[in-house]
Amino acid sequence: MSLGALARATLRLWQLDGERWQLVAGPSDGADAPRAPRGNQHSAASWLALADSDGLFLEVAPSSGRRDDEIAQHVLPVVQGAIAAARATAALSSELAARYEEIDLLYTIGELLGRAHAVEEVAAVILREVTAVLGARRAGLRVYDEARRVLRIVATLGAEPGAIPAEVSVDQTDVVVVRAFLSGRIATGVEPAWVPGEVVAVPISYVAAGAESRVVGTLALADRAGGGAFTREETKLIAAVATQIGAALENARLVVADRDRRRMQDEMQLARDLQLRLMPDPAVLRGDADVAVRSEAAESVGGDFYTFARLGRGRVGTMLGDVASHGLAAALIAAEVLAAAGIHANSATPPDETLALLRGSLAGELEKTEMYLSVFYGILDPTAGRLVYANAGHPHAFRVPKSGGAERLEPTAPPLGLVETGKFGRRMVPWHFAQDLLVLFTDGLQDLSNAEGERYGEARVLARIEQDRHRTPQQITDLVFQDLADFGGTAADDRTLLVLRM
Repeated sequence: MSLGALARATLRLWQLDGERWQLVAGPSDGADAPRAPRGNQHSAASWLALADSDGLFLEVAPSSGRRDDEIAQHVLPVVQGAIAAARATAALSSELAARYEEIDLLYTIGELLGRAHAVEEVAAVILREVTAVLGARRAGLRVYDEARRVLRIVATLGAEPGAIPAEVSVDQTDVVVVRAFLSGRIATGVEPAWVPGEVVAVPISYVAAGAESRVVGTLALADRAGGGAFTREETKLIAAVATQIGAALENARLVVADRDRRRMQDEMQLARDLQLRLMPDPAVLRGDADVAVRSEAAESVGGDFYTFARLGRGRVGTMLGDVASHGLAAALIAAEVLAAAGIHANSATPPDETLALLRGSLAGELEKTEMYLSVFYGILDPTAGRLVYANAGHPHAFRVPKSGGAERLEPTAPPLGLVETGKFGRRMVPWHFAQDLLVLFTDGLQDLSNAEGERYGEARVLARIEQDRHRTPQQITDLVFQDLADFGGTAADDRTLLVLRM
């Protein structure tokens, strides 16, 4: 029943745009533009301006025997409350869209860097992607030349030719990018020769094995659309991009320094063995679930991780995640996640609260390393016939039913390390035990490229699994990795696949 019927009146919502009236809601038959009431003739239609509503007016045409002011007294708060709720919903939707746009930016840049042999090859594209999301009109990316002690420009966007020096000595401590480079922290300042207003410069860093974070370049943005300084969340996003670039720069350095890499192989293999021991053997779930998992690092150690455990009464908890980098620095973050999960993932804590506890445990390390990670955690309950999960930005989580296509288990929050506060959200999906498959994997599977530059892609992964869904999880896992080997190419990122059936 409509609000007008309840009030025994005809209600219309109008908006005044300049001198033109537009009907927003309510019956349109015979509707004229609002007119002011005449004297005390309350039986005639009257209209009321809604407070803080951008020119919205409520028209009240009461039924016979009722006063319009009596109706307005009861109806007006309801209408204003509905408008306020709609605006709050729109604001929340806008905020969520912005967060997912930032997540998409980070994945796009990760893919670009994964395909490139050097940052210089994709630097201009990276600057276009970053400035489009952040609304900056000008940007510059510099790499440190250790031999000459200069920051060398690799790419610029929005600057006049010659406005930005091709090289800046790290002895010029009054320059914003030099201050960021020397301090290893975000620096802000003014560069009149480049652009009016504030410039924010972020150090591009990499954490090498057994050493402190090393700055290898800078990323600078300026001329923010709409004016004003970049917000804390915007600078944190810039720092996350810089971390990805730093990893790519370090990988390029390791390729050049191949002799040093070979010297470290034995030690790195030992670290890989230790990392694998932190992740449980699928046999721990024997009797409750049939699970198979395979994890291969792009380097000797990687940033992919997984764990699972019995939670009592037949329930099984399963977690898989991906640190947005690879190598030893990412492996150390992954090791900390596994250690924290061993403490927080238990039978009494639902998935969303578990991820909140993980974020609290890792906050200091993620802030220091400027890294982030996606992670999925779900609890399968055979008694209730359901899966309850929380998903912090992990894109590759699926329920594969007995027939039909795979169902994506959508993210319920951004990745850990991108947002410091906020709820993670929790979802529940029905589960057909002995039939449905839980399938979790990381970017390394879909991002594999062959000699022709063709990507393996998510669709191929899912098609292979759907085709062989009647097989055991171990057989499915083996078939997927055999397909990857037949496809060819060299893995540029860690890759992990987990398949579970209860």
